[in-house]
Formats: sequence, C-alpha cells, structure tokens
Amino acid sequence: MKTRLYIILLLFQAATAPLHAQCGYLAGKITDISGATPLVASLSAKTEQGKQRLGKSDSLGVFNVEMPCHIVELTIECPQFQTQHIPVNIDGKTEGTFFITLAMMPLGKQTSDEPYAQSEQKHFELKDSLKAVSIVRRIEVRDALSDQRLPAEICLYYTQKQKKDCFSLTTDRPRAEIVFTEKDIVAIEVKSVGYQSYNGNLILDKTDQEPRTYIIKLNRQRSILSVNILQAQQGMLCRLWSDGQPDISLNRVNDSHYFADLVPGRSYKFGIAPASSQPELVTAMASVKEGITLKTLRVAERATERPAPAVAHVETPPARGITASDKTLYFPRSDYKLPLQSRTYLDSVALYILENKNKGLRITGHTDNVGNPGLNVTLSEYRVRVISRYLIGKGVPEGVIAAMGVGSKFPARPNDSEENRRMNRRVEVQIIDLDPKSN
Repeated sequence: MKTRLYIILLLFQAATAPLHAQCGYLAGKITDISGATPLVASLSAKTEQGKQRLGKSDSLGVFNVEMPCHIVELTIECPQFQTQHIPVNIDGKTEGTFFITLAMMPLGKQTSDEPYAQSEQKHFELKDSLKAVSIVRRIEVRDALSDQRLPAEICLYYTQKQKKDCFSLTTDRPRAEIVFTEKDIVAIEVKSVGYQSYNGNLILDKTDQEPRTYIIKLNRQRSILSVNILQAQQGMLCRLWSDGQPDISLNRVNDSHYFADLVPGRSYKFGIAPASSQPELVTAMASVKEGITLKTLRVAERATERPAPAVAHVETPPARGITASDKTLYFPRSDYKLPLQSRTYLDSVALYILENKNKGLRITGHTDNVGNPGLNVTLSEYRVRVISRYLIGKGVPEGVIAAMGVGSKFPARPNDSEENRRMNRRVEVQIIDLDPKSN
C-alpha cells in the first residue's frame, strides 16, 4: 500500500513538474525613476498556474532570481512606489541568465487638492459637500524623465454626481481646464500611448478661487530586449539595428549578455561577429512586443575551440575524480528544487571552471528506490538540470558540463532505512579534465 502511494505521488509530480520548472534566471537592478537611488523591491511572476514569488532585490537594488518556464508577466512591488506589471515574451528556448534594469515611479501620498495614487486612499469624509463652489483646475500630462508634455486620454469619475467625463489632450491642446461646481472625491484615469497608465484620486475640498495646475507624470512603458548568447567567445562583436535606422545602443554586461530598449511593433536584427575578421551571424526578430522579450542565441564553436566532453552511456557509476572540489548535494524526497545551502558551493565551482579552461564538470543525479524506476530517472534528471542551469547562469559554458540522471541504479547505501535512502537522494558534482586532444 505504501509503495503504491509513493508511485502515485511521483506520477503526480512528474505530471506537474514541467508546469513549475525553472527556465534560467532573471538578473539586474531596480532603482527610482532617476536611476540614482537603488530600491529593495519584491519580484513575482504570473504564470498559467497563478502568481509565484521570485525573490527580492538587495540594498544595492541588485537581483538574481530563478525564472519559471511559463512566465507571462513580471510584477515589481516596492513600498511608496507604483507597482509595475510588465508582460514577458519568450522568443525561443530560455537558457542561462537574462539581464534587465527597472525604474519605479514614487506614489503620491493622500492629500487635499493634489492627485495621488488610488492605492494610497484612506478613509476621508467631505464636509459641506452640498455647498455650491467654483473650483478651477487645469491638468497637464508629462513624461516623468524628460518633463515633455504628452498627448493623453483623461477620464474623471465624480463620486457626488455618479458621472464620468472623458477628454483628450493633444499637441495643440496640451492642457485641459475643468470647473468643479461642488466639493468631491474624483477618480482620475490617464492613458497615453507608450506609457504606463495612471490611476489616481483627487480630493476637492478647497473653496479658494485661485486656479491651480495639476501635473501628472507618466512612466514610459518599456520594451526591453534581453539577449543571452550561449558559447560566446571573447572579443565577440554584437550590434542591434532596424532596417533603415542607425545601430541601437546596446547595454553590454559581458560577452554573453546584452539588453536594450526598443520600440514595440518594430522589427529588428541582432548581429554577432565572433571575431572582426569573421562574417556576421544575423538573427531577425519580427515585431517586438511591449514588455520584456527574452532571446537566447547560440554561437557554434569553432574547430579550434574545445568541444563538449563526451557523455558515455553509463551502466556503472562514473569514476569519481579525486579533487578537493568534488561534492555531493542532497535533496528532500520527491523534490528537485535547488537547496539554498548549495549555492555558495556552486558559486565557487563556477569561478573555478571559469578560471581553469582545461576543466569541466560531470554532474550525476541519483534517487532512492522508492516508486517507479522510470519516474525516478526523470526526477534525477530534473535535479541535474536545476544545478546545470544554475552554473550556466553563473557563466559556465554549457559545453563543459556533462550531465545525466541515472535514477536509483547506483545507490550509495542500501535502501533499507530512511537515513540510507536520504543519502541516496543526491547529485554528485565532479570536476574533470577535458580531453587534451581537443585543445
């Protein structure tokens, strides 16, 4: 009976694992709109299964979080700043790490006679709300960074009248003048093409006759292309352009990672020249969408580069390299999430491999013998995959990693007690020498 229950649990996990699997990493920095002040913000992902918390940026605004495979929207939340919901578009298969930068708009606190964010609304009662008044107010909409006036659609929702009024601002009419005839709490909705919408409230409880002008600032809706290049080569040249337009400025993180702000709806081309004397490899990207677009590109290794270490079909346990850096990582039952305590070790392994070009990694996943053997192989492959992706995200070339899951074939201990089974739920990370003939 117990064995049957374990099999059912593993079958359920195998069916649901791909829906919750991680596909690479999202990294970058979060600041205020000026770019000068780093922010500690929470990041979460919207997927087909709902909202999934990813993590937080640190005191320097820097973040590096695991990214679910089926992400469709990224949400950034920070106290006293407007929450952002950014669409995520995955162009092809996501592998490794993708870099972006994000800027957040401050929230206006609830106050009288000045628009403020609806999320800051507290209980408020108007006094003498039926008394007739004549309050003249003007509204302008501007870019939060350039302070340039913007065309916009504005709608006012009156609480007292239960009425909605909408009007447009244009280049010829950049300011609207409204005469309010009674005290009220008015909801304001502002939309402008290419900008994040604004939803605010306005408490009109003043009786002065002096006209005032409200300036509502909008944050541009960014369209970010983040490119991760697998097997990138040192000194590689990259450029981004749209036909008939000059090259677009690329933010370069390193030889493998680039990102840029683009115009949505336009087609672009990304060119990679492995060296100045080699022909450029061009990838076309049609009609970039609003939000964040993630693109993985692969550069074929030249004959002079070292190839990936050969992966043999293992029927006996892989030979264990005798180095001080080898380590066995342990997993809870039926789980493949990367243990937090393993990250420090994997970070040091990544640095070692990057500094020693003649070294590679053999990563082998194992399980205990509980449940279906075929499902155990799948579970061991997931455990290996999450470790491999973490290392690739830290810059380790995919080609130097030989990874495999072998299920319960090669136990480290007899599966006759829970303690022994715990020791068999493991992934062995081994540092190996690459074939000198390929160098």
